[in-house]
Amino acid sequence: MNNSHEHQVHVWRQGEVTTQTYTLPGEEEFCIYVNGQSLVRLMASPMEREALVIGFLAYAGVIETPSDIVKLHFSEGETCADVWLTADKADAIAPSRTPYGALLTSGCGRGVVLGDLYAPPAPLPVCPELSPVQLLGMAQVLQEVTTRNPDSHGVHTSALFTPNGNTIAIMTDVGRHNTLDKLLGYCLLKGYTTEGNVLLTTGRLSSEMVSKAARMGVPVTVTLRAVTSTAMRLAEAWGITTVGYLRGQQMVIHTHPERLGIGRGRLGD
Repeated sequence: MNNSHEHQVHVWRQGEVTTQTYTLPGEEEFCIYVNGQSLVRLMASPMEREALVIGFLAYAGVIETPSDIVKLHFSEGETCADVWLTADKADAIAPSRTPYGALLTSGCGRGVVLGDLYAPPAPLPVCPELSPVQLLGMAQVLQEVTTRNPDSHGVHTSALFTPNGNTIAIMTDVGRHNTLDKLLGYCLLKGYTTEGNVLLTTGRLSSEMVSKAARMGVPVTVTLRAVTSTAMRLAEAWGITTVGYLRGQQMVIHTHPERLGIGRGRLGD
């Protein structure tokens, strides 16, 4: 399946106009049916659909592991997924629980999760402890991947690393939230643990992004862009270290700097 589309454009540069072929990131509507009921319609990139389905359902609390699914069938062209659950999970999709059928865009705003935000039952453990230099190394891996990807323009990329810097998975999508669902789904399918690892993303860290990180048990969440005020408040309460504007040799540490060997009193120095 093609992940991008070529399109003829006119480029204006200093008064001169040229015609060029631009590669646009693919964005398609994708629906998920659970036990014959329409659960949600997403706007997403046309790849890693299985991971997206598994991760989305796990975050929403519909499933805990892929073994809760009896059958997962994709329509021709993979525009729709039909999911059938085990009998003991059937009540997870009661109509009173979630607003079915709403179209969740790949852009900003609420409505990218079903129901309330996930909140961990207790703040995440202090471990692991990292150094800022280690985060810089992980950011370099993320940037190298996006640079090598010819379809990286206009999409978001998120990566999950072990505390020592080993890459667990890297996912790309037009929706920054979708990249986190894909990471969770991929790890569930592979039997990899997400707890205690480090998340790096090219997308803004909003409340939904931090909630998805909490669902994965990820105590260190880093973005190359901004951290929103609500995300910072939730991360502080949930014991999650948030880092924004990781660029070059600098970063902005918003919450729980002790994981990076930095005392709270030194942040304002």
